[in-house]
Amino acid sequence: MKIVILAVLSGAAIGTASAAAELATPSRELLAMTPADFAKSASVKDDALELSATITTEPGYQERHGLLRIVWSDVFLRAFVDKKSGVATYQLYQRIVYGGRYYRYFESVNIETPAGPRAIETINLGRTERCSRAQLTGGCVRTEDLAVPVDAALLKTIAASYAPGADAAWHFRFKAQTGEDFDGVIVPAEVAGLLAAVADYRRGHGLGGGS
Repeated sequence: MKIVILAVLSGAAIGTASAAAELATPSRELLAMTPADFAKSASVKDDALELSATITTEPGYQERHGLLRIVWSDVFLRAFVDKKSGVATYQLYQRIVYGGRYYRYFESVNIETPAGPRAIETINLGRTERCSRAQLTGGCVRTEDLAVPVDAALLKTIAASYAPGADAAWHFRFKAQTGEDFDGVIVPAEVAGLLAAVADYRRGHGLGGGS
């Protein structure tokens, strides 16, 4: 779970914690990770019946809680590489877990871009609830899985902002019908790692592709 948000995107660079010192920063563990860490740990789903290979950074970093080391809300990146053309399309994938009597219905997200915040409609991948007898009067544990299309050009800008030891971050805000918005963040190393994993897949399969 990378929900530690923090900086303002300015010009062509991702903002840093120094630009908004009153906000939180990503964990030291996450900031210490490199593009190579994310590229090496990226998962690849590909077989003879798939038209596109799916590459994700999901295994790269997950915040776990409690003795059972449970992953609650999580965010990562996905790439879909066409196996004929090599062209890739990209998504931000967000899982939001919360308690309550009602779903929040996250239908759009504001993301940072060099030109300022941009609103994008989310793709709802599913909603689930887990309710015990004791929870029925106070609400249930609810999960919303969301995907957001992201331009390759924006990802390249974010990846280019990576610098070892820097506090740079790309952040976004999922807007809920209930007004209970959800803030998330991804570090440039994760973006750069995904792009590197896509490039490695293309090289390994003799593919071109310009994005």
